[in-house]
Amino acid sequence: MSNKLAAGAPIPANPQDAFHDAVHGYGVKALAALLVMKPGTLYNKCDADDDSHNQPTLRDIVRVTRATGNMVILDSLDRMFNRAAYDLTPCLQISDEALLELLCKVNSENGAMHAALTKGLADGKFTQTEMRAVRGEAFELITAVLTFLQRLEGLVDD
Repeated sequence: MSNKLAAGAPIPANPQDAFHDAVHGYGVKALAALLVMKPGTLYNKCDADDDSHNQPTLRDIVRVTRATGNMVILDSLDRMFNRAAYDLTPCLQISDEALLELLCKVNSENGAMHAALTKGLADGKFTQTEMRAVRGEAFELITAVLTFLQRLEGLVDD
């Protein structure tokens, strides 16, 4: 499951915005120290536009994702390219509470997908933008289901 900045926080459509959110969510100065980078440089990379020379590189994305544990940049890239992903990190200890949280996440994502579909169909026209919104929510639902199944498999007694 993706490590979002806040429960229910939307995934930015733009990976640059996701980079900004991940860095600021952790704290620019603290992350810059961890990455052995000047805070000003990291601020510039967070606020880069198309003309900026100080844009985040692939190396920056990997380092920020590893350091923060926040997968929002990857989630944003998945959304941008109409892909879905889920966490394969083995979960050795699975509490009943954690399973219930995952099951709630599945149902929450299911509701979000249906809400996007309802909104898209409400005016009698179904646009590409509305389809992208439904697809994005569907991918999040699929991710939640696969994560739930993976964690549930950890309970199997052989």
